[in-house]
Amino acid sequence: MDPVTHVAAGVLIGQAAKDKFPAGRALVPLAALAAWMPDVDNVVGLFGAQAYMRYHRGYTHSLLGGALLAWLLALVVHRFWGAAKTGRLFALFYVCVLSHLFLDCITTYGTGVFLPFSEARLSFASVFIIDPVYTLALLALVFASYIRPAARRAFAVAGLAVMLGWPALCLGVRAFVAHRAEALFAAQGQKVDALHVQPDAFAPLWWKVIAEEGDAYVLTGLDLAAPHTLLPERRFRKAGREELEALGRTAPVFSQYLWFTDFPVVASRTTPEGTTLTFKDLRFMAVNPIVAKVRGDMVPFTLTAYLDPAGKLVRALFSQVGKAEVILPRPLDSGPGVAQAGGRG
Repeated sequence: MDPVTHVAAGVLIGQAAKDKFPAGRALVPLAALAAWMPDVDNVVGLFGAQAYMRYHRGYTHSLLGGALLAWLLALVVHRFWGAAKTGRLFALFYVCVLSHLFLDCITTYGTGVFLPFSEARLSFASVFIIDPVYTLALLALVFASYIRPAARRAFAVAGLAVMLGWPALCLGVRAFVAHRAEALFAAQGQKVDALHVQPDAFAPLWWKVIAEEGDAYVLTGLDLAAPHTLLPERRFRKAGREELEALGRTAPVFSQYLWFTDFPVVASRTTPEGTTLTFKDLRFMAVNPIVAKVRGDMVPFTLTAYLDPAGKLVRALFSQVGKAEVILPRPLDSGPGVAQAGGRG
């Protein structure tokens, strides 16, 4: 989820719990900091797109790692605010951290809440990663809690109810969309092996629908303003596990990509110089026409492999957003050729 929503959740938790702590102005800002704190792992982006894919929403977003962050913050705060007990501060800050994990888990990205015991990423995809209605509702209740001090706790509790209730409502809408999409596919005479529904921009009005048909994914969507028809379909070839694992033996990023993606697809283009394989994840493709128009052909987390005529992997580029990072050839191995390889991205 976006940082504004995380901070708003922390402020609401701080406002709701304020009476349980000694008087002081620092509590609510500290609760907001604790609610944002798991995103400190964004620093891994400084080490490139590959590191971001591997480690963002990782250890600092786990139940254990979040507890450690909350405990460290509680120790530091107690040192400067002795009247506040460490245990009570920890409980408050950990609830704030858990709000962060909750808000991330309701998006499609996936969150490693069980690390280091499991690398599985948890997702109850019900809310788009940026939801203006959701965020503005929380901010409105944050504002109300400040301008009406006598009703501060009531507004804060109402905000927390919205924080939990909106995703629950969206899950219900998602179930309806899945049922409706199944009926529309059947009406068209299309038999699908599996159907997946995810929030798109401006959900709960717009939803992404991914259908599996053999070795292909069908990407479409449903606009609740016109629920009697699916959006135009796009077909993609599924990226095979063996295909990515084979490439991963030369460049491990391909094996990591297999772990990271939910709906990996591949497009190939062959020329006399060799074959280009472009891997994308349907999770990050938009069906909302406004977003698609703004974003153009750019799809976050795109991985590209260049094979020579003999089928050997000679170049790999990975793009989180925008400019591609050269994964292969490695700088120490390739010398001045790296700049040329990056230019083709």
